[in-house]
Amino acid sequence: MVTTSLKPALFETSFASDTRTDHEFAVGTVISSMRADVSFPFTLDTFAEMANYSPFHFARMFRQAIGIPPGEFLAALRFERAKELILRTNLSITDICFDVGFSSLGTFSSRFKQLVGVSPVDMRTLPETLGPRLPDLGSMEPAAPAGIGVTMAGEAVSPIPQTGHLFIGLFPSAIPQGSPVSGAITSGPGPFLLHDVPDGMYRLMAALIPQSDDLLAHLLPGDSLLVGADPLPVIVAPDVPRRQLRIELRPLLPTDPPILTALAPLAMRRSTAS
Repeated sequence: MVTTSLKPALFETSFASDTRTDHEFAVGTVISSMRADVSFPFTLDTFAEMANYSPFHFARMFRQAIGIPPGEFLAALRFERAKELILRTNLSITDICFDVGFSSLGTFSSRFKQLVGVSPVDMRTLPETLGPRLPDLGSMEPAAPAGIGVTMAGEAVSPIPQTGHLFIGLFPSAIPQGSPVSGAITSGPGPFLLHDVPDGMYRLMAALIPQSDDLLAHLLPGDSLLVGADPLPVIVAPDVPRRQLRIELRPLLPTDPPILTALAPLAMRRSTAS
């Protein structure tokens, strides 16, 4: 009787594992295609056909695996590519807009500023304006609490010993874009504090840029970047007990959403405001 009763459970576990593997492969295949050509006019139907699932099933599967819809992931890749073209080429902003798949310069520019934190034109001048101030980034004093929200404590840990600039932020969605509702900068893994966190539900994410004299390493973080996120949503409300936050850093994966926020300029802006 014991052996018979175990067989269905073992089969179900194996089936669930196989299904999860199939889903991961399908999502990974679609993301690889996105990265190969961000300007291609992908649609949800295109993604679903590539993955061999219905559009509804694929959209739900993608969001469960990545945390955001496939269309939002593609848009993030396009803006990430735009950042690279702005900083590494002499192409005009108009040409870059069309090259990454947008048909309206106005829409592209406004969305870029909203998600990255600076306009495309300002992004192009960042190497000149940010360069002299970069050495001060690691020694910045945290901004004094304004008393408009709660203070939350946490710890960032890493299996890879690494120092640099660790940017930590609370974001409204599962992608680091725009300005965080609260943020901190440290010199590497360890304890941190987030001040003035308003009521709401957030995702806590972090990115560690290794120590470097290369300015573009801060503006266009590459494969050396370490990232991490608290696996649980951060809920701030009067009736919700405050918990210790925790982030485990790891190398960047191809399926990770791009970090659109211009981390170093945003940090400089906060230091000026404080």
